[in-house]
Amino acid sequence: MEQLIPAISSLSLNGFGFLAAFCLAGGALAAPLLEHCRSASTPRARLAALVASVIALGAMAWGAHVATVATIDPALGAQVDLRMTLASLAIALIMAGIAEAMLGEKGQPLIAACAGLALGAGAAAAFYVGAAGLRGPGRFVVDPVVLGAAGLAAGALAGAGLAFGSVTRGTVARSVVGLAIAAGVIVFHTVAVHALQFSPGLRVPPASAYAAPASLLIDIGLIIGGVALALAAGGLVMSGDVLALRSAARDRTFADLTGEGIVICEGARIVDMNAAAGRLLGLDPAVLRGRAFRDFVDAPDPDRVLSASLAKPQEVGLRSMGGEGGYVEVSSRDLVMDGRSRRVFTLRDLSEQRRKEHQIRHLAYHDPLTGLANRAAFNEALGAALKRGGEVALFCVDLDRFKEVNDVFGHSAGDELLRTVASRIMAAAPNAMTFRLGGDEFVVIGTGPDAGDADKLALRLTDRLNVETVIAGRTIRSGASVGYAVYPHHGSTVDALFSNADAALYRAKADGRGLARGFEPDMDLALREKRALQQDLATAISRNEMFLHWMPQAHTQSGEVVGFEALIRWKHPTRGVVPPGVFVPVAEETAAIVSIGEWVLRTACQTAVQWSKPCKVAVNLSPVQFQHGDICALVHSILLETGLPANRLELEITEGVLLDDLNGALNVLRRLKALGVQIAMDDFGTGYSSLSYIQSFPFDRIKIDASFIRQLSTSQQAKAIVRAIVALGEAVGVPITAEGVETPEQRAFLAELDCDEIQGYLVGRPSPVVSFESPFVRQRVRAAG
Repeated sequence: MEQLIPAISSLSLNGFGFLAAFCLAGGALAAPLLEHCRSASTPRARLAALVASVIALGAMAWGAHVATVATIDPALGAQVDLRMTLASLAIALIMAGIAEAMLGEKGQPLIAACAGLALGAGAAAAFYVGAAGLRGPGRFVVDPVVLGAAGLAAGALAGAGLAFGSVTRGTVARSVVGLAIAAGVIVFHTVAVHALQFSPGLRVPPASAYAAPASLLIDIGLIIGGVALALAAGGLVMSGDVLALRSAARDRTFADLTGEGIVICEGARIVDMNAAAGRLLGLDPAVLRGRAFRDFVDAPDPDRVLSASLAKPQEVGLRSMGGEGGYVEVSSRDLVMDGRSRRVFTLRDLSEQRRKEHQIRHLAYHDPLTGLANRAAFNEALGAALKRGGEVALFCVDLDRFKEVNDVFGHSAGDELLRTVASRIMAAAPNAMTFRLGGDEFVVIGTGPDAGDADKLALRLTDRLNVETVIAGRTIRSGASVGYAVYPHHGSTVDALFSNADAALYRAKADGRGLARGFEPDMDLALREKRALQQDLATAISRNEMFLHWMPQAHTQSGEVVGFEALIRWKHPTRGVVPPGVFVPVAEETAAIVSIGEWVLRTACQTAVQWSKPCKVAVNLSPVQFQHGDICALVHSILLETGLPANRLELEITEGVLLDDLNGALNVLRRLKALGVQIAMDDFGTGYSSLSYIQSFPFDRIKIDASFIRQLSTSQQAKAIVRAIVALGEAVGVPITAEGVETPEQRAFLAELDCDEIQGYLVGRPSPVVSFESPFVRQRVRAAG
């Protein structure tokens, strides 16, 4: 039976120390390399970490064999076969690669444990192959049971560490993995040395070119181990640098993607910034590094602003080296970066926000049509001018007959005229402030010489504005009236000055239009009277101050009364009876005519339904009533309420109803006619397009204006016009009523023309009492008797 003795009588402290130091260094390198293999974001970084980790793990597993050879009893004269030694190194590297390949992503501890067992198997295989290459005066034998136990113990320790590292990250995880792998190799060596035995013999090892003393293997192991550690360290550095570069590039990409500028400063100097900050400062970030950030802050005390940005964001101007500066919101915080204290400033560009704010303010304070400042800007400017002191002249400019321009030539021509007027006003008053309050109302604020010679500026304005204007090849003449007042002589407050300038404008229009008038005390009285009427009209109906008079209408030939026209009257508690020609225009200016017109219509229908004779009742409608509310619904409801038959109601309109919106007005008139009421064209012949309206709508009656009837005895032209109107009515089948008939001669002329109806003082004066007997019929009966 073969005699076996232990090849190692006792552990060598030198060999054990070499192994322990080597394993600890290898574990310290292998752990972060394994982590880099799983977290690397580029193939280059992953390959560097993979190669380095395989070298580190394989060298550690092979190192156990080298340490064992170092502890063989020198008396045995052991030699090593370098080929088998290299084969054992190759096996260790291959098994390390297999273990590396088995490692999965985070969260797979079972596979990681199996990879640790593979490392233990690799250490055992490398030991076995290396031991097979031992030569001496006898035979070296390996106990497979002991070697298997050593490999299993090493694999268990490495597997436990790798399993822990697969479910966690960080310094602790790397430390546990490195120590577990190192401990596994050390335990393997401690156990495996007892597996190597020697059988003495008398034979001498055959000479071989590949055989070398065992002590040489120690030197080779030190060289290979050192190289392995160097390669692992280099791989760690390379993979770490690649990751760091990749991370830095990713961070810079993310920083450049944001629209906000980021500036990193150390002390006062810029150390880094993103592309957005470079755009805001107008220079390339590479050029800006090293410069003081405070130099780009447009503020009296940049350091204070930048310090305050730590507490809350600060709005500040920014100087740009590449063009116009802008406004940014600066906020900051202090961070420790790369072991240094840094301050990071975030810049939010406010240029677009400021541009929009400016645009909104411009829209809020300017007229979009003419570009002039509007009423809101005027109120601020006039108040500021009065506070500064000195004379301030306020000019109110109003276009004459502007509504007719819109009606005849269209709103586009009206808009062009307004733009032309704005230009002419600014040309006439280049040193003054010009505003458009709305519609065709303009105001001018003059100070200095413009206030001292306000009358001269007012004349320049009227001279520039009362000229013909050519728009789209058509000549338009729409003059302007100007009224002005001067602070402090004509008013000490904004309201007083504006009110007095408006009173002067009112006088200029009353005096004939196209004129300039300065404020005088009596103007204020007239304007106050007008405004007092406006106030009193608002409550006249509720105070029962309104009542109706009735103007009879008669058949021209027989004189029989066929109807009555309802005429509004107002008995003021202090002024007495106010003529309609005074208060009706005022009511139309304030839209009070809407409620007054409704009262007239309802009262007329209520009264007419009680007449003993079913005559027609005529009611005038104002153009304003067509612009406010639903006149058709109102008429319909009043007819139902009062019970008056629709064919007894005749609604009289003037062409003013049709001027603003012809199609809309015609649609309303058709709806009214569908109710069964009669529609009459009043004041026919005084407008410029009456004939076209007769063609557009089938009126039930045409009323000749009283101005033509009054001139029948003195004007052949008036007779011709009346003849033409009566003939027109006969041609189109529309009855004619002549207004203002006061003499038998006028009636006789109309009867000769076969005019259908007449009304006027000859038939009867307006009266609060309805009488169905005509005065001129009584006179004719008395004359015949």
